[in-house]
Formats: sequence, structure tokens, C-alpha cells
Amino acid sequence: MTFWALLFLVLFLSALVAYLGDKVAKWAGKRHYRLFGLRPRQTATLVAVFTGVGIALLSYLGFLLVFRDAREVILQAEAIRAERDRLKEQRAALEAEAARALAEVNALRGERGALLQALERVEGLREAASRELAALREEVARLEARGKALEEALRAREAEVKAKEEALLALEARLREAEAELAQARKEREALLGERERLEADLVALQGRVLDLRRSREVLEEEASRLREALARVRQELAEEERRVQGLLVQARVLEGQKGQLAEGLARLSQGLYLGEVRLGPEEGPVALEEMARRRALLLGFKGARLLGGAKGPGLAVLEGAGYEDGVLLVRARFYPEKRLWPAGEVLASATFLNTGEPRARAVLLEVGERVRKRLLEEGVPPEYARFPTETDLAQGLLLLRGRSGVVRVGVVALGEVWTVEPPLLAFRLLGGPPGPEVPVPTREVR
Repeated sequence: MTFWALLFLVLFLSALVAYLGDKVAKWAGKRHYRLFGLRPRQTATLVAVFTGVGIALLSYLGFLLVFRDAREVILQAEAIRAERDRLKEQRAALEAEAARALAEVNALRGERGALLQALERVEGLREAASRELAALREEVARLEARGKALEEALRAREAEVKAKEEALLALEARLREAEAELAQARKEREALLGERERLEADLVALQGRVLDLRRSREVLEEEASRLREALARVRQELAEEERRVQGLLVQARVLEGQKGQLAEGLARLSQGLYLGEVRLGPEEGPVALEEMARRRALLLGFKGARLLGGAKGPGLAVLEGAGYEDGVLLVRARFYPEKRLWPAGEVLASATFLNTGEPRARAVLLEVGERVRKRLLEEGVPPEYARFPTETDLAQGLLLLRGRSGVVRVGVVALGEVWTVEPPLLAFRLLGGPPGPEVPVPTREVR
């Protein structure tokens, strides 16, 4: 895997950790879980941290599975060191054994000299001494052969250890090369930025030079009668410079066109840009909205913000981008007056149907949820708050209907008071009442 592929993998895993951590934290926060007596927000943070740790551990295991060389070096580093130490100990033992064998050979050589002397003294024992000498020579040859075999085994083990050390050094060299390439890329980027600044300075200098040449041309035209030859040369040089300047002017016009296109694109992007919501009190109005719009615009990189229109509380104002002008973001406010719509326990919509399975139940729940959403929009609830049912609400509704057969009645009940300036707390609930045509609400809830 190349350096860029590894960099892309690291960036992807970082984005995945951030995204999943945020999603899991939101999921745990919405369910108000409590672990170890902590608050729901702290529990969500703890869950997000454990999720990030788990993803990081899985990423590390995935790295070990993908990069075989790195896995072998990391997992077998201690084993290689232990094997090298063991081979060194074996080598020392073999050297000691060879020294002992050499001492034995020297001792045998001394004994052979004594036997030769005894052979001279005792002629009758010559044949026995000769046979013993031959046996001693065979033993010496056997010991020498054994020593050579041990030396060859030691050299083979040393070669294996050396090969493993070379592989480890090669991996370290590859890592250093990757770091050097990254540093070189950064230096090249800085050099390119410097080159760009130098070219911009050259363009300004050339423009000044063009002005100077034009002034020189006017002077030369006045002196044309006595400097025709010099004028011809100057005109030739001036034509070359003008061609270069024309090229630079064409490039400048192209850059101006690109600048205009970027400005148009920024203006299009600013249309409908969501800037957040502002809860206005009874005495608050356009001043608070403009201050909030200015802060949001500065955070997005604009010079400031200008509010188009205004509103006065109490109520909820939703700020949206309406254009872009001279670095200033134009902001429009959608205002929703504060109004209490329904009390807690109110049934906003209901349906009676024959429950034949999950597909039929899902279709009915979606149809009831769509009716509730339309009713919220008609009563003046912002579209950002009129998002019912979510996947979680739908799953809870299907869980209520699971295991229930026959004719059932389901409705959407307000868990708290419903206001136009707050996200409504709604849920699917089973309702009582006779089957058939719907009965007037409110009805009793089935436990």
C-alpha cells in the first residue's frame, strides 16, 4: 500500500470515528440512558468515548491484518530477539565444546607421544600401541567432523538472524523514506506558494513597465525625424513587450472572469443557507435578529450580515441566507408567533385498521404521521420542527403493534404541551374505542 493510500485510510478512519461517535452520542442522548449514576449527557459522552476506543481498536486490528510485513515485525519482534539471544548462547556453548574438544585432542596428542616413547622402550607392545593410536586418530577425526558440523549449523543460524535483522532494517528504512517524502512534499508546496507570489509581483512590475514604455513611445515620436533607426529598434522591442503585456492582460481578464464566477457561485450558495433559529422574547425584535445573523455570518467567513425585514417577539425566527453582496451576507427571517396549540395527551390523528402484518402497519403509521405533519404545518409550526414520524418513532409504533392481530386503533398523542416555537414531543399510542368508523377524540389509551 502506497503512502497516499495509507494517508487516505487514516483520514477515512478518523472521519469514521468522529461520525460514529457523534451518531452514537446523539442516539444515547435521545434515549436518556444512565450508566453508573451519570446524567444522560455524560452517559452519551461516555458511550461516544467507548465507541471511539472500539473503532480505534478495530482499526488497529485491521491495520495488522492488511499490512502483513508490519504485523510480522510487530508480533514477532520479541521472538526474533529471543531467537537471536538463544543462537548466541548456542554459539558460545559450541565454542566452549570445541575448546574442550581441542583440549582433548591436545591431551590425546600428549598421550600419543607418551605411547611412542613407551613403544621405543617396550618393543613387544608396538602392535598394541599402534592399534590404540589408530583408534585415537579415528576419535580425533570424528571430533573434528562434529566440530565442523556444529560450526556450519551456527553459521546457518547466524545467517537466518541476519536476514531477519535486515528485513527489520528495511521496514525502518521504508518508514524513514515515507517521512522524507512527506517533508519534501511540504517543501515543494511552500516553494510553489513563493513562486506564485513572485509571479504576481512580476505582473505588477510588468504593468508599470508598460506604462513607462508608452511614455517613452510618445517621446520617441516627437524625435522621430533624427532617431529613425533607434525608433525602429525601440518599436520592435515595444511590440514584443506589448505582446507579452497583452498575454498578461488576457490572463488578468481570465482571472477576473473566474473571480466573477466564484462570486456568482457564492451568491447561489448563500441563497437558502440555514443560519439557525432565534427565540425572541416579548420585547426582542430586529436588533437581536441582526446580532445573531452577524455572529453566524462571521463564523461562516463573511464580513458581516444585513437583515432583510424583521420581526418582533414573542415567537421563533428562522434565519436563512438570501444572497451575497460585497462580502456581506443578506439574511431573511421566517417568523413564527408563539402560540399554544394542544395540551398534553391530545390525540392529533388516529386510524382504525385490520392489522395483517408489519407492511400494513407501517403503511398506516406513515399515513397517520403524514396527516400529523400537515396539521402541524397548517397550525404554524416551523418545517424544521414538523418532522414526524422519524425512524425511531416508526420503530416504536411497529413495536406497539407487534403481536396484536385483528382490528386495532392507533393514534399520535402529544406527550407534552405543543407550542409553535418548540419541537413537539409526539409518539404513537394504541387507543381504545369500538372498531369501525373513528370515534371522537380524545379517547382512552390502551396499556
